Amino acid sequence: MKTDSRRRGRGPLIFAIVTLVLVLALGTLAIRVRRARLAVSYESHAVTLDTISRTVSGTGRVIATEREILFSPGGGQIVELNAEIGAPVAEGDLLVRTAQGGRVEAPFSGEVTALFVKENEWVNPGVRLLEITNYDSLEISANVDELDVAKISEGRTARIYINALPDDVRQGSITAIAREGVLSGGIMTYAVRVSISDMSRLLIGMSAEVKVEVERAENVLTVPVKSIYYRENSPYVLLRIAEGENREQQVELGLSDGVRVEVKIGLSAGDVVLIRNTAPATIARPFSGLR
Repeated sequence: MKTDSRRRGRGPLIFAIVTLVLVLALGTLAIRVRRARLAVSYESHAVTLDTISRTVSGTGRVIATEREILFSPGGGQIVELNAEIGAPVAEGDLLVRTAQGGRVEAPFSGEVTALFVKENEWVNPGVRLLEITNYDSLEISANVDELDVAKISEGRTARIYINALPDDVRQGSITAIAREGVLSGGIMTYAVRVSISDMSRLLIGMSAEVKVEVERAENVLTVPVKSIYYRENSPYVLLRIAEGENREQQVELGLSDGVRVEVKIGLSAGDVVLIRNTAPATIARPFSGLR
């Protein structure tokens, strides 16, 4: 009877010991997992003097500045047609003459790109006769977002990137900005015309990107955008004090191009800031770039 009683007394004790061991094991595992999650590596970057610019960009295509369809000024029979597709014409050339005395001349030099009538054909007033395109006078028509279009103006210098010529950056200037926007995909954009300083190797229809500098800061302290963090809407960086030691340093920010950001107050040239490569979930949100 005593043996049975002892066995019954040991049961709860064994259960308690096993439970305690399991709790300790799970606790140790949780600590290890948490430590692994909190393991942080750092990427270091020196504070440097640099130039930062902010640009407005738009995408579009190469177009002809001079392209026109010519219409019949009056009715009658065409007795003279001095045009064929692909033929060059000079400004003032007689292109069409009717038996009734109507004359149509080239408004500018270019090339006949479409022909809608034949010689001896009878036409009514306002009928399309032909189209002329000047391939030596090209420009870019780019679409700019409504949030950016107010930042640019006619006469501003622009950089032009032609997708088909990736290593070729050309210069131009804004010649016109549309007064009415076009809604596409829920986004309102405005057509911006940009002249081209060098039109060699360009073909009508080539896709292009236009960038216009709207703000610039020269010889200013800069750090990577990724090195900026926020706590309660206040920006700070992790400033290296010594090897393996760093502290949070409050900073005042200036201009950003989305990759680097100007630091007005809080750092000096040569300081080293750190970027967390692996950060715990409680870390303050990082700087988003342009502000």
